[in-house]
Amino acid sequence: MKPETVKRALNDAIQAITDYKWLYSVRPGRDNTRSRKFPFRKMVSSILAFRGGTLNREIMDFFGLDPHIGTSSAFIQRRAKILPEAFECLFQHFTSKIDGKKLYHGLRLLAVDGSDLQITANPHDPDSYYPGVNGQKAYNLLHIKTMYDLLQHTYTDAVIQKSRNENESAALTDMVDRSDVKQALLLADRNYESYNNLAHIQEKGWHFLIRIKDNTNGIT
Repeated sequence: MKPETVKRALNDAIQAITDYKWLYSVRPGRDNTRSRKFPFRKMVSSILAFRGGTLNREIMDFFGLDPHIGTSSAFIQRRAKILPEAFECLFQHFTSKIDGKKLYHGLRLLAVDGSDLQITANPHDPDSYYPGVNGQKAYNLLHIKTMYDLLQHTYTDAVIQKSRNENESAALTDMVDRSDVKQALLLADRNYESYNNLAHIQEKGWHFLIRIKDNTNGIT
């Protein structure tokens, strides 16, 4: 797929949620109603473009060195008015536009796996907070489970869980149940082996290839 096509699909997805921004505002009818230094569309675009630097640096990189650009404090306030569902809808809209539905013997070839994501420390969130030991800085930890199309080279779904409440099987069944893919071969590593997971996949009408533990702790 050409980069221009991907870029156009992303811009269309951002515009789609901007057109209904009241649905993704903490206080519909009050938030994101006026044109400000950080309007809704630019807020979404800038968050996607951030690369892990300090907030002040990221704002300058995206918005330029215009002295009239708002402060980092103003940015944080504006960001807090956007619901997380905005980015979930953006993801779904974008991936639907670039989905070429490439098949392997008539099946979508999907893989599932997870990865940890360390974020800034927030002691007010005990479900993901770790105080740090032996001089290590405190941090919060999330776990991201994703479903990936191996032929299309795109993510089709994702589940973000706080690490202390992590449940890989629940994440897998959620992604399987809500998928609109009709026929697929699902590949997964150990930790996804369970009769409940297999039942959800079979009920979906999919095939599966899941690595199992080679000891007595694995299913038989």
